[in-house]
Amino acid sequence: MTPSARADSARKQQLLELAYAHVLDHGLADMSLRPLAEAIGSSPRVLLFLFGSKDALVQALLARARQDETGMLEAVHRARPEHGLARTGELVWSWLADPGHRKVLTLWVEGYSRSLSGGTGPWAGFAERTIADWLEVFAAAQPPARRDTPEGLAERTLLLSVLRGALLDLLASRDEQRTTAAVTAHLRTLEAPAAGAPAPAHRDRSGNGSAGRTDRVARTIAAPRAAVYAALLDRESLEAWLPPDGMSGRIERWDPRAGGGFRMVLTYLDPADSPGKTSDATDVVDVRFTGLVPPERVVQQAVFESGDPSYAGTMTMTWHLAASGEGTEGTEVTVTATDVPPGIDQADHEAGIASSLAHLASYVEAAR
Repeated sequence: MTPSARADSARKQQLLELAYAHVLDHGLADMSLRPLAEAIGSSPRVLLFLFGSKDALVQALLARARQDETGMLEAVHRARPEHGLARTGELVWSWLADPGHRKVLTLWVEGYSRSLSGGTGPWAGFAERTIADWLEVFAAAQPPARRDTPEGLAERTLLLSVLRGALLDLLASRDEQRTTAAVTAHLRTLEAPAAGAPAPAHRDRSGNGSAGRTDRVARTIAAPRAAVYAALLDRESLEAWLPPDGMSGRIERWDPRAGGGFRMVLTYLDPADSPGKTSDATDVVDVRFTGLVPPERVVQQAVFESGDPSYAGTMTMTWHLAASGEGTEGTEVTVTATDVPPGIDQADHEAGIASSLAHLASYVEAAR
């Protein structure tokens, strides 16, 4: 690839991310090139040169939205699908119900509905591909003996239909409690516990319960979203603010892109009272970026390096950035951790997240 071609490719990716952030706020239905180009600091001529046509740009934006969706499904697939269809459905619904994902899911619904009209335009095949993506993940969660039967196909098709219908209801009504109760009722029918066996524990959305726990902490930071987002994706910044009180951090590997990630070694300053997950004095965590929506959201999948099974599993950390009010430059940062390993105490975990958010606030506010 020539230097000029590499520059065009980098600029194309940059403009795609900016355009994606724009359509998350404004939708695709009435998108025209001139207002879009003005909003992202480009021109219709540059967009047409890089993408070829408006339809090709729409296709690229739909592919970018699908990238967020498939990133979530891949993470679910890696999170021990042998736990069964009910647990997989619970993981998917946890992601769908997260308030930080509302914009991308609204865009997904728009693409899904437009593709139903048929034809050969940029929307063609979007709904069909989405259905195939979801059914593939659900099939992997079924026992092999059931997966390839008509009953197995019907079972995962019904789960897909329930989740899709509940999602449409949630996007329209914003009633998370009611829609989550409906999804949970269906998931219980998939568990079919043996006679006399105790019913599996279920997570509630408040973060209580023994399985699939969710922890959530929020803080308002006196800095614009762009500055906060930049601090989430800068190596030196993360090393400075991410370690909670009583810890220091060192990043050993760094790849700040969707599908990339980093490896962080957290060291306790006084390990006597806080034995580590990886060693007596350290927590080592491998983090993968599964969703990057500037300047709105960073989604990470975190796996602790530990021989203790109570710390096993993949935890999802979603950093959602929202403007804190009209006419202000503040940012409301909400951190949602789902599927928290049971070995991590909830109060300690939320205190640690709050400590990191306090450090983040001090870091970005001091830089203004």
